[in-house]
Amino acid sequence: MAGYAIGSLALIILLSALNGFEESIFGDYQRSSPDLKVVPLEGKVFLPEDKLINELSENKSIEALSYSLEDKAIIKYGNQQVVGVVKGVDSALFRVFDVDSWVKAGSLELNQNDNFLGNAWLSEGLVYTLNVSSSDQRLELLTPDRNSSSVAQTNLNQEVVRISSMVHLSSEENEKTIIVPLWVARSLFSREKEISHISIKTKGNPFMVQGEINERLKPHGLVALNRQEQNDTMYKMFNTEKWFSFALLVFILLLISFNLYGALRMMRIDKKEDLYILSAMGMPVKSRSRIFSWEAFFVSGLGTFVGLFLGVLLVLVQQKFGIITTKATFELVYPVSLRWTDILVVAVICVGLTPMGLLGRKST
Repeated sequence: MAGYAIGSLALIILLSALNGFEESIFGDYQRSSPDLKVVPLEGKVFLPEDKLINELSENKSIEALSYSLEDKAIIKYGNQQVVGVVKGVDSALFRVFDVDSWVKAGSLELNQNDNFLGNAWLSEGLVYTLNVSSSDQRLELLTPDRNSSSVAQTNLNQEVVRISSMVHLSSEENEKTIIVPLWVARSLFSREKEISHISIKTKGNPFMVQGEINERLKPHGLVALNRQEQNDTMYKMFNTEKWFSFALLVFILLLISFNLYGALRMMRIDKKEDLYILSAMGMPVKSRSRIFSWEAFFVSGLGTFVGLFLGVLLVLVQQKFGIITTKATFELVYPVSLRWTDILVVAVICVGLTPMGLLGRKST
């Protein structure tokens, strides 16, 4: 019983901790990744056709569209420089994303008028890498000119932008990303009309809208990716780790069920004379076997209930008071998230393994 209690306790705590990390990690993706992202099947850029854009704009399931052009460039601040990702966006960005949740310092201004100096939003990692002291500083963006005749005669395109804010993006983008107006990116990368992708905000279920618009996008060599497909590697890695840990604990529960089997076998031997008496009194073989069956389910059921109760209690206490914290530079509360589906899954698995302890019941 103690084994089942500890096993179910460990399972519910493990799943809740992994759920907490999942929400913490993918919460950033939720904020900085669009519902759908239209990208080319081949190459890095494509030319948005007016007919296709009109079809997408008139789709009642689509709320807003935003163009983006991004590529790598040298980002220079004073004597510091680093290779990062320059992401040019248009003003529709504010309709597709909850941009206010990104900002950590400064103001969210994007100058879309190419008669003035363009503003720039720096990701947190880039601010620390370049050691930017304050906003309203100047940055240089440098990249090889695509129209250079040869490698030996490569010219550098240069753009100067003004830092207006520091933003927090997803973990992959947060290290070396700078967001600038679309016209700055087009001038820097020598692309007059091409874009890298279209960010889409949907009104309904993104998965339903994805299937609908992909039929129209395929003839144009484009595809719409949902949020999970946009970050496919991270999702796969996290899910693999989650279910591997879960399978390991289930295997331990399987071993506990074999211990239950051994305990029942020993009990059959110990109660052999009592079973003879019950047999002489007329109790059928099935009824005698049922005694041990019910005992097995009582042991696993009560143990599982106690473990789940304690596990849920500990998770709720952690959510409320944040007792367990990390030991990193900054003390952070370990995130946990309780899902009732996990409780149901753990209960079914623990009780479902119980018949493994009844394999010898015919020996009665």
